[in-house]
Amino acid sequence: MSLRIEVLFQHFTRLLCLTAFVTLGACAKQVEVHDPVMIKADDTYYVFSTGPGITYYRSKDMKNWQLVGRVFKDEPSWARRVAPEFNGHLWAPDIYHKAGKYYLYYSVSAFGKNTSGIGVAVTKSLEPNSPDYGWVDYGIVIQSVPNRDHWNAIDPAIVEDENGQTWMTFGSFWDGMKLVKLDDDLVRLAEPQEWHTISARQRSHNLDTAEP
Repeated sequence: MSLRIEVLFQHFTRLLCLTAFVTLGACAKQVEVHDPVMIKADDTYYVFSTGPGITYYRSKDMKNWQLVGRVFKDEPSWARRVAPEFNGHLWAPDIYHKAGKYYLYYSVSAFGKNTSGIGVAVTKSLEPNSPDYGWVDYGIVIQSVPNRDHWNAIDPAIVEDENGQTWMTFGSFWDGMKLVKLDDDLVRLAEPQEWHTISARQRSHNLDTAEP
């Protein structure tokens, strides 16, 4: 499977995941989430979703869910500097496991604007009772700025190519979706930077970038 097809497939499966999880929510009424992403660690499933602090749940069977808590007790320190109209909700997280660590990518933005940023928080364990548990926020990985960028730094999704190189796809709402190479530490872009456009729509750059 080519990297481009894999990226688009991942976005499609995220929509399927949302549909499935809403169905599960009918059985577990305490679970109501938006933009879910799920990962299995040992014998436990964890779901992260859009919301204040990124709320997450765990389950052994994907039917009975228990609230774990929030990744962030407070909003990221850089959020309102990047997005002055940020309302406290962190958007569309994606979780990625590599070399014994869990990387949670998330978006800070305001609806309809590309004053946006994608950050990443890291922990060695997803289980709060583990001595290896503890989220460390590494801050901004990428930022979009009005009147400079015609793309939006939201909705991250992580993919790995056949050579083990890690990439981040992101975007929507402006000119389309981008693909950018990550550094080996997974908390910043690789240098020299390598960018690709994987989908795009025609748009007049004379339009105000605060409009969709």
